[in-house]
Amino acid sequence: MVSNLFSSIFSRKNFFRGSAVLAITTLVSYLFGILRDRILAQQFGAARALDAYNAAFTAPDLILNIFVAGALTAAFIPIFAELKNRGEDHKQFTNAVLNSSLVVVIIVGLIVFLLAPFLSHLIVPGFDAASRSTFVNLLRILLLSPIIFAISNTLGSMLVSEERFFWYGTSAVLYNVGIIAGTLLLSHKIGIYATAVGAIGGAVLHLVARMIGLWKSDYKFKFQFKLNDQYKRFLRLMAPKMIGHPVEQMIFLGFTIIASTLSAGSIAILNFANKFQSMPINIIGITFALTAFPVLAKMTAEKDRQAFSKEIKFTLKIILLTSVAAAILLYLIRQPLIAYILGGGAFTESAVKTTAYTLGFFSLSIPTESLNHLIARGFYSLKNSITPVIVGLCGLALAVGAGYFFAVKLNMGVAGLALGYFFGSLLKVSVLTFLLRRLSRKYFSVGKEIIAAEIAETHETLVSK
Repeated sequence: MVSNLFSSIFSRKNFFRGSAVLAITTLVSYLFGILRDRILAQQFGAARALDAYNAAFTAPDLILNIFVAGALTAAFIPIFAELKNRGEDHKQFTNAVLNSSLVVVIIVGLIVFLLAPFLSHLIVPGFDAASRSTFVNLLRILLLSPIIFAISNTLGSMLVSEERFFWYGTSAVLYNVGIIAGTLLLSHKIGIYATAVGAIGGAVLHLVARMIGLWKSDYKFKFQFKLNDQYKRFLRLMAPKMIGHPVEQMIFLGFTIIASTLSAGSIAILNFANKFQSMPINIIGITFALTAFPVLAKMTAEKDRQAFSKEIKFTLKIILLTSVAAAILLYLIRQPLIAYILGGGAFTESAVKTTAYTLGFFSLSIPTESLNHLIARGFYSLKNSITPVIVGLCGLALAVGAGYFFAVKLNMGVAGLALGYFFGSLLKVSVLTFLLRRLSRKYFSVGKEIIAAEIAETHETLVSK
């Protein structure tokens, strides 16, 4: 198996070139993310101010992930690739997607802005009045970010479709640079609000990077919207994903609600531990899955089942081997790693131990979450976005339910939420892997029947003439 894997690696230079660019830019982004977290931990500590900042991100993240983010990408890339493959006009479709996303996000953002005081009682029920007021103010500032990302993510989907990964990956680096700069330059004047201002500045830099990446492309923005067949297909593909993609954010919204009732700093510790866990998932799982996605979409368009299956299996083996190794390594070094990066300043030794304990349980889900990204994109390339939604919602229910049981009923505290997350992730990857095999067989067999029927019809027409 290993020898076959290495021979496959050397025959896929383009795949690994794109993966290498994404992996390097993702790694650089996470190095800046580590620096960002170190500054936040030592500046504010595991306290309610940082809890409020992390909790305030839940609503903007939900807006972004429901109406833009993965929902847009999963539906956009297969259609965009198909239009380009046929030599049809893709610019009108892109403008329709971008403009409609922007309008929807602005409207929803205004509604959330007005309802922010009410939402504070739902999202952070364990906060006192002063902390809740800080949460409301931070939430209103951060609502600007989904508007900026609505544009940036559409441009990013174009970059991925065209396999131009450098500026796509660099944008995430610049986002963290903005947060760091805002915190360092303004925190002594406006406290935790400096970090929110930095996040908005980082979102602007994120957009600028992707605009540079498309500078020489033939795409020209126009404020136009046409409800054509391609856009209708886009909506049909996107609709289920609008429910399914925010599952991750919905899980952490549930975790945030539970953590707000635990000791002060629990939300901050949960987020710090999750960011350490998400680093290998992004570098390994998302990088390889994202690189494979346009290839899978192309093979699906060409009705090549053998190539599709081979690509899935190859990428799955790569992800599994590297993610298991990363999970073991992270588990072994979690205590000194967190002490070195976050310890000191306002971040106490007790906070370091609790974060390391929580990260230990989070590390269990590194392989399962890494594989989930690939399997889900297998479904999207087959133009099926409803199955991952249903399975994802089941995983959501299990993760939050188990997290509450471990954290509150078994008195494990914030670490219990991380253990609940693993059980939800394990359920998703097990069920989705089984269902993808069945769906791919059915999809490609139907495709062959259609092609055979078209050939027979063409032959009959020629004979009759």
